[in-house]
Amino acid sequence: MLQLRTIILALLVAVVVASQTNIAFAEQSPTVKQCIDHPETCEKAPATKNATNDTQPAQAVSVTAWDVVKLIFATLFVLALIYALLRFMNKRSRWLAKRGLVEHLGGAHVGTNRSVQLVKVGKRIFIVGVGDSVQLLKEIEDEKEINELLAMHNESLQKMLEPNELLLSWLNRLTKNNAKEETQTTSFRTLFAKQMQELTKERQKLLKQIEKGTTSDE
Repeated sequence: MLQLRTIILALLVAVVVASQTNIAFAEQSPTVKQCIDHPETCEKAPATKNATNDTQPAQAVSVTAWDVVKLIFATLFVLALIYALLRFMNKRSRWLAKRGLVEHLGGAHVGTNRSVQLVKVGKRIFIVGVGDSVQLLKEIEDEKEINELLAMHNESLQKMLEPNELLLSWLNRLTKNNAKEETQTTSFRTLFAKQMQELTKERQKLLKQIEKGTTSDE
């Protein structure tokens, strides 16, 4: 029970880590009352705003390749924990079943409300028919056949815990999509940074021209 609680707690921690986002808080502008009481704060506000606008292009893109890698590893970590939890639950159920006197090994339907079931009682295996009543059909006494049936039962339980092809294909598709998105994000970030640099240069050029014009007028 303690191991199960530990696994569930680890799953919750992994989900919280995977869903974390970066939050940026902007500085609030001074109010009218603050401007009346402290005029110097209103005089500093435009300069702060301009400085924020100058640094805004560098902070515009917040998604990096490392964020994508962390997201992939967090997803794989959660899937691994879920897989470990399923294995633990199955092993626990098998252990509890073996501790009991009766263990169900399988069965098949042969008609409406009728089925044939394979039941292990202690070290003996019985074939019973279930319908309007339960009837003993046969007892398997051959030791070799008993071992084969138990081996097939354990193998089927093991296959249920192994990751199937659908899960593997989904993981491969997820990895490829994340790699493609990372490439697109990198190219977009490079193009965006280049354009912002050009805009900054044009802005600086205009400011220099305005300063020259003001100096010549004086």
